[in-house]
Amino acid sequence: MEMQQVTVLEMMLAREARADMQRRLLAEHPGAVIVCLTMNIAGPVKTTPDIERAFAWGQAQVRAVLAAQETLFAGDVHGKTGPEAIYAVRGDAKELKRRLCALEDGTPMGRLLDIDVIAPYGEKIARTEIGFPARRCLLCGEEAPVCARSRAHGVEELFARAHALIRAHFEEAFARCVGQNAQRALLCEVAVTPKPGLVDRQNAGAHEDMDVFTFIDSACALRGYFEQCAHAGLAHRNGDAGACFDSLRVPGLLAEADMRAATGGVNTHKGAIFSLGVFCAALGMGFDGEKSDVIAALERCGEMTGARMARELERAKEGEAQTFGERLYQQRGIGGVRSEAAGGFAGVREVGLPRMRACLDAGMSVNDAGLCTLVALMACTQDTNAVRRGGCEGAQRLRDAARRLSAAVDAMLADGTAREEMPRLRVQMEEWDRELSVARISPGGCADLLAMTLLARFMQFPS
Repeated sequence: MEMQQVTVLEMMLAREARADMQRRLLAEHPGAVIVCLTMNIAGPVKTTPDIERAFAWGQAQVRAVLAAQETLFAGDVHGKTGPEAIYAVRGDAKELKRRLCALEDGTPMGRLLDIDVIAPYGEKIARTEIGFPARRCLLCGEEAPVCARSRAHGVEELFARAHALIRAHFEEAFARCVGQNAQRALLCEVAVTPKPGLVDRQNAGAHEDMDVFTFIDSACALRGYFEQCAHAGLAHRNGDAGACFDSLRVPGLLAEADMRAATGGVNTHKGAIFSLGVFCAALGMGFDGEKSDVIAALERCGEMTGARMARELERAKEGEAQTFGERLYQQRGIGGVRSEAAGGFAGVREVGLPRMRACLDAGMSVNDAGLCTLVALMACTQDTNAVRRGGCEGAQRLRDAARRLSAAVDAMLADGTAREEMPRLRVQMEEWDRELSVARISPGGCADLLAMTLLARFMQFPS
């Protein structure tokens, strides 16, 4: 996009138009306080996609600060001289200025917001008038007016610094969003009830050493790790996907330690630490400044892990297997989560997400959509956890039962009876839960895939 430059005359005319608008609003709304938001961007270029995104963020923050005030007027303008917003509200001008100064000073991005407050008598409230210091320079930290008068820094340098602050802000916000949604996915997964053989709100399923509260403790302990994985992905954008995966090794080990510290030594989410961690990093690698495509991120998981997972599985097949998963691959060629990751989590892409979407579109609750999605995932996945607990025959019976239930879900979605038939399906799930709990069979791998599906859904539709 070609950046438009503005002249000094154009900026003077824009300021005069803004002043005229302020005077008109004061005349139309006696006693009102006027709040004006512009961007503090040095140089002749006043609008870029990044500046517009930063302005939209600032506008949302200003509206939140003004939410308790009676708003008499609100408007904004977007032109080559930069975006502007203006509000006329009822309130105490100095108190509003204090709150808005706190917004300006509260975050690095806030330093790019220029928020004027005009009292009802027409005078601008100065920062120093209410006890706030002068604005600081973006580059050296000295008082900005002093640097501006002395021209201590070039406009190109200040312009680049402003855009670096904007990009850093949205990258941090994205990583935080990924971490929050990964934690939310784990909490929603354990809340989905009744799940066959798995911990949920109703019981502990096939497990004796954990319950729903153990999972809550674990999920809360892991949020920072998932955010760290997203940051790792951001750091490897346009880089080597395998190197990004390698960078998750130590954080993953530390996350396992955090999980066990939170749960008293119980392994609640070891599989999720791997699978969701890789997915969070893949989301970071695909971040374009605004969003990250979920399907592309799942496929990228295969790019990240494929070569290394293949090497590990081949070593397990040829040499001495050290874990149950490696022994299972050695004996039966079942690759478990390694194969799922290397294949870009095809089950989540091709089964989990389409089923979740269809169920929610049919008006099901998140709980019931989660149950139906879990059944679909169980029907198409060779769950090594189920094999470990029930043997290959028990795991196969589980898959056969899941296929029958999944076919029933497909039928009720097709004929539009999903909401009416769900109570009957829940009864069947409760019966199945009792059977698997007695047999001590738990499809924990499929639970992790359900959490991944939920995370993908939350990233597609953040609200």
